[in-house]
Amino acid sequence: MDAPELKQAVETLLFISDQPLDAAKIAAALGRKDKDAVAAVVAEVQKDYDERGGPVRVIEIAEGFQMATKPEFAPYVRNLYKERMTMRLSTAALETLAIVGYRQPLTRAEIEEIRGVEVIAALETLLEKALLKVVGRRETVGRPLLYGTTPEFLRHFGLRSIADLPPIDTFKPSEPTEAEKAALTEVDPVDGEPVTVAVEAPAEQEIVAVESEPAEAEAAAETEGKSEEA
Repeated sequence: MDAPELKQAVETLLFISDQPLDAAKIAAALGRKDKDAVAAVVAEVQKDYDERGGPVRVIEIAEGFQMATKPEFAPYVRNLYKERMTMRLSTAALETLAIVGYRQPLTRAEIEEIRGVEVIAALETLLEKALLKVVGRRETVGRPLLYGTTPEFLRHFGLRSIADLPPIDTFKPSEPTEAEKAALTEVDPVDGEPVTVAVEAPAEQEIVAVESEPAEAEAAAETEGKSEEA
């Protein structure tokens, strides 16, 4: 297989796949052993699409490569595949997913210790949607199952790897302003001392979790129905 044919073969595999392909998987499909050479060809295809300026590009996501539409064309794809572009997750499921994402691998008991409530239903939902998977067993009494994230988790949130998760410190709540402190403070009618008003937490509700804001996440999602059209 000469260089032009190899390049076309790589482009074909990227086009037909609805899942990210890493260099090793592409090399295996082409019957080649040098995955580094294949990765270089993928980079060439990626460059070609960037220079072409069309609506399609090759992105690196979920530890692999995938062909996807550009973010500016997302509204049209969403209109066509609206039902397939959303994933409904409860607050409990999202909290559980966040805990596992940042602290994996974890057992169910460890997740429940962090959340403060049981997570059986949330875990079942996340396993069913392939966002979490069993990655092993803790070498303790009873050898409980360990849970971790999946490539689908990375693809859904537009991450190349777990290392791309934003630092957890960025989610810490900021200190309340003086006005906010005043709004949450009342005077005790008995002794006249200021007291902090307890704010009731909102009830758990069903929310819609869609692809994250990064361009890679939105672009990757738009490839959901592409292979069927091909």
